[in-house]
Amino acid sequence: MDGERQRDRGRARRRRLPAFVWLACCVLPAARGETPEEAAAAKWKAELAERSRWWSLQPPKNVEPPEVSDGVWNAEPVDRFVRAKLSEAGLSPAAPAGPETLLRRLSFVLTGLPPKPERTVAFRESWERDPDTALAGAVDELLASPHFGERFARHWMDVVRYTDTYGYEWDNPAKGSWEYRDYLIRAFNGDVGFDRLIREQLAGDLLPDPRIDSEQGTNESLIGPMFYHMGEHRHGNSLMFNGIHQEMIDNKIDAFSKAFLAMTVACARCHDHKLDAISQRDYYALAGIFMTPRWTSRIIDAPGKHAAEIGELKRLRGEIRDTLAAAWTSNRAGLQPGALRRWAASNREAIAKLPIEAVAHPLAAWLAADDANADARWNRLAEAWKTERARRKAENAAKFTVLTDFAEPGFPENWVVEGAGIEQGWVPEATLLVALDGDAAVEAFLDRGYHTRALSSKLPGAIRLPARARFSGKFVSLRLAGGEWAGRLEVPQNAFQNEGPVFFDPASPPGWATFSGGDLKNGVTRVLTEIATASLHPNFPPRTGVARMGKTALPDDDFGHDKRSWFSLTGVISHESPGAPSDELDAFAGLYRLPAPKSADEGWERLSDWLTDVLDRWIAREPDPGDVPALNWMLRAGGLANDAASPPEVAVLVSRYRETEARIGFPRSANGMDERGIEPLNYRLNVRGNVDEDGPEVPRGFLEVFGKLSAGTSDFSTSGRLELANFLGGRGNPQTARVFVNRVWQWVFGRGLVDTPSDFGKLGGRPSHPELLDWLAIRFMEEGWSTKELIRRLVLSRTFRQSGEAVAPAAERDPDNRLLHCYATRRLEAEAVRDSLLAVSGRLDPRLFGRPIDPPRAVEDSKKRLFSGPLDGNGRRSIYLKMSIMDPPKFLVGFNLPDLKLPTGRRDVTNVPGQALILLNDPMVNALAEGWAGRLVDDGAATPEERIDAMFLAAFGREASAVERKRWAKAAAEFGREESVDLMGNRSAWAAVAHALFNAKEFLYVR
Repeated sequence: MDGERQRDRGRARRRRLPAFVWLACCVLPAARGETPEEAAAAKWKAELAERSRWWSLQPPKNVEPPEVSDGVWNAEPVDRFVRAKLSEAGLSPAAPAGPETLLRRLSFVLTGLPPKPERTVAFRESWERDPDTALAGAVDELLASPHFGERFARHWMDVVRYTDTYGYEWDNPAKGSWEYRDYLIRAFNGDVGFDRLIREQLAGDLLPDPRIDSEQGTNESLIGPMFYHMGEHRHGNSLMFNGIHQEMIDNKIDAFSKAFLAMTVACARCHDHKLDAISQRDYYALAGIFMTPRWTSRIIDAPGKHAAEIGELKRLRGEIRDTLAAAWTSNRAGLQPGALRRWAASNREAIAKLPIEAVAHPLAAWLAADDANADARWNRLAEAWKTERARRKAENAAKFTVLTDFAEPGFPENWVVEGAGIEQGWVPEATLLVALDGDAAVEAFLDRGYHTRALSSKLPGAIRLPARARFSGKFVSLRLAGGEWAGRLEVPQNAFQNEGPVFFDPASPPGWATFSGGDLKNGVTRVLTEIATASLHPNFPPRTGVARMGKTALPDDDFGHDKRSWFSLTGVISHESPGAPSDELDAFAGLYRLPAPKSADEGWERLSDWLTDVLDRWIAREPDPGDVPALNWMLRAGGLANDAASPPEVAVLVSRYRETEARIGFPRSANGMDERGIEPLNYRLNVRGNVDEDGPEVPRGFLEVFGKLSAGTSDFSTSGRLELANFLGGRGNPQTARVFVNRVWQWVFGRGLVDTPSDFGKLGGRPSHPELLDWLAIRFMEEGWSTKELIRRLVLSRTFRQSGEAVAPAAERDPDNRLLHCYATRRLEAEAVRDSLLAVSGRLDPRLFGRPIDPPRAVEDSKKRLFSGPLDGNGRRSIYLKMSIMDPPKFLVGFNLPDLKLPTGRRDVTNVPGQALILLNDPMVNALAEGWAGRLVDDGAATPEERIDAMFLAAFGREASAVERKRWAKAAAEFGREESVDLMGNRSAWAAVAHALFNAKEFLYVR
């Protein structure tokens, strides 16, 4: 299939065709009166009719399990199917496995960890009383283990090409990847129906009944669509380099079709599939579904998560306002004429060249006033203000159309907002911003509009503008301010890793940012604009070196977590020519409404009255336009008492406010999908897959072979993603249950009933037991798509309980064990090898969840954020190690960790010298052996033989035989012979024994 997906770009559109192809495609259709396109369509219809008869495209057959003469194997339907096949081949099943073998197998299959020694002993004792009861109890215990979810989440992570980074040149962090990993762990532990998981991963943002985890405080459904954003993601956008969004959509179609359908739809990017029932039209119909929504970050916190704290902050802000209003009514010393004059004089140089819109501008001008020129100087100031104001107002009115001034909460039509910072962020004019730290009680007075930090800078927010075609006017400008890595980004055709993200400088005053549609080319049909805090910015942190907030650069080792990020939006306009509105100088309207003063002193009194009037209007809750700059100047200049420690009543309220705000957690987010306010789009076909050669639009739809929802037959008012998810998560399709059941069979038995779990097509494998696969798929759906019920059925079967000891005829007639004549011994996966080392040595930290941990690295590269972590990952399981595309954990790679760029249905298994060298020389292995030895010398064992028994029980899940006990005790003595320390206390000797056990085949394989 890989060969089918090679694109010959840049070649001439017309190619020389063999004579017989030219005859069939051109001459014969013409003779029949058909166009080449009509002939090709007819040819495909005929091929589709034939290919749709393929076994995997047929509905599962509800067959009865066959009766078998073997009474032990006749109880469980799974066993009846398997036993019947064996009998047809003249074979018998292997003998049952012993209790120690079976428990170790169960423990690794269900949790990926070896059984604890005490559990092995208890199981063996229970087995001697009643094997069936012992087994059922162990299965229930392991299925209830929190480590079950870790084990099966890691399996699914292979399928969906899980990564913590996006690869290519910079390997940027994939926002929310670990949240998706933890979501999977919770889902498998909670046995969420797989039909629900299908819907959540494909369309969790669209579900009318989102699944809320009250314990975690998360909206689980919103995490699911992170599925789309695993694997590689290109930098830049197709306006810069054609082909970027086409590669991104190819990644999603490939992962989707392999994961849920076991079909290689991506092979049809360039042409109709050579062998399977997939047309090129199908590929582009799916592309429209997946490209329609925004690819952006979503807040995954549960709705109302911090409602109590938010309500308390609002109440406290109101009380602080009332208390300060009372204090400022009685204490206005800083606004008296003499105080103003002294302030201006002491800041003479700083205010000398202020522009006309600066609040201190008239104070600077009045410093030079005397009684002789007071009248004329004031009139010049007033006339300059009046003239400039009239000019600015006229120019603004002529050039700019106000779309909203936020006099009331709300946004223009088709604007989309997200996050509590926006939901709680609208404020009327001159609302207090309470200071969250420091000596001041108030940080600022806020303009009316939206401020994500109005209550707390932890609250997230995003504003997502509609496509430019839906705006009136050539340009749209927004009055913005922000800080702490809030920013704006332009996203052409969902390329959210676009170059050049802009982050707000908190030192800059609010300013106008202009957005224009620009020229669309290279298949780009829309450019979407977002303004977002750090947690909702899908490209934060961007590649190293480009994130700057004024003069502050984001450190290379900053991964963007836990930012007090904020932005403000206080105006929206449209216009036809470049430019931005000018400040209309409203702040001075109250200053120049009276006749000119007759003396310098009277002028300072006039300035004092002007500012006092502004304060009085604020106290009366009747501020005028322009009052906010004056109020903020009063705060900065010391005109208003603003001490968080006094008066006492203010100090108490501010302290309570800060304590309440501290209880708000930082927001949690993940990259996902957002379809709100979006016009659905149909994707244009690329002729022969060539991104430089667009064909016609293809209506959105599903694969034609399934009929329902296929392109041309569906009339989606939105993308069609929810319809697709409901179809695949329902009983009306033949694929998804069968594909998942086969995956679970592989995870339990080591090989699927179909041994190519991500390809049920012509080049894939055929089912070894087709009736059993169908029967399981139907039962799986009837039992609520329960993964745990399916697994319980499989591991309690006689098929699973077989030993790995095949008799001679079976080994000859069924060399690949496709008929399941025994339980095949297999090498542990990379994670299970490493996790076993941690568990057996006593170093394993059993905690679940959390941000990824950097693996140890010999060489760091800060420019690509490749840093070295603790040698043993602080004892955490391998699932929590960072999966960086550029540099995945080398220990795991050595044991066949799959290529993180690609969906992997079945891992490669190799046995190469490099693996032996890893176990011999890896610093982590040696350190864990030494750590185990440190625990052994304090275990209280009386003899070397007693300790060997304990080590075998921990490492292999069984006691040593008499011969092994003697041999290994002798080895321990040999390892310690050059030291004078008593053998039982010789740490280096027992470290050597531990290291040798780690290198034993029995440690690495499960029987």
